Amino acid sequence: MQEISLKNVRDLLDSGSLKLVAIQGEICLPILQRIYKKMKLGIEFDNIRVNGSRIVDGHHRYVCSILSEIEIGINDWPIPSTAVNCNWNDVIINEEDYEDAEMILKHNIRDAELNDVDISVLNDL
Repeated sequence: MQEISLKNVRDLLDSGSLKLVAIQGEICLPILQRIYKKMKLGIEFDNIRVNGSRIVDGHHRYVCSILSEIEIGINDWPIPSTAVNCNWNDVIINEEDYEDAEMILKHNIRDAELNDVDISVLNDL
């Protein structure tokens, strides 16, 4: 299965083509890679949460939906008054995983149940 690389993500963030606005200054490459693989397998995800054009929740899912060319739904959502817009080209791509094995398994179990697929398919990614 095709992987996404740091370069793929950086090129997208620097392209100026992203329509929604980030309010978080960092994303995690290993999380992006896991979500991307799942999207390419047809795994569906919760809609991203957006206020106007600002992403409240779902930065990783949004980036992966663009890279995988798979549409993701959007829900209107309130935004904290303290939220600050970030330029995508300033967003840091962290190559260290935010999630440990237990958290990854928890996400895989949830995604397997929601998509009616065998957990082993997701654990083998």
